[in-house]
Amino acid sequence: MLLIATLILGLAILVTLATLLTPTFAKSNADKVIVIDALTFQVLGLCILLALHDKNARPLEFGLLVAMLGFLSTIVLARFISPPKS
Repeated sequence: MLLIATLILGLAILVTLATLLTPTFAKSNADKVIVIDALTFQVLGLCILLALHDKNARPLEFGLLVAMLGFLSTIVLARFISPPKS
């Protein structure tokens, strides 16, 4: 069951990377930020699956770090691409 979930999540990561690298899908910077945010959630899912497979808490600590960095990077990138207020 975990193997099927890992394969589906791996396929989703490949589709997300293809979306990020293909210029027809992610045209604006806001679209690219959303795709990067979705990619961090998928990496977090891989961390959780690894923790379930190994029955170890270490990947969950890494997943917590990925979640915090993903949240902060989304905030910073959203501030960076927003138009300046006058």
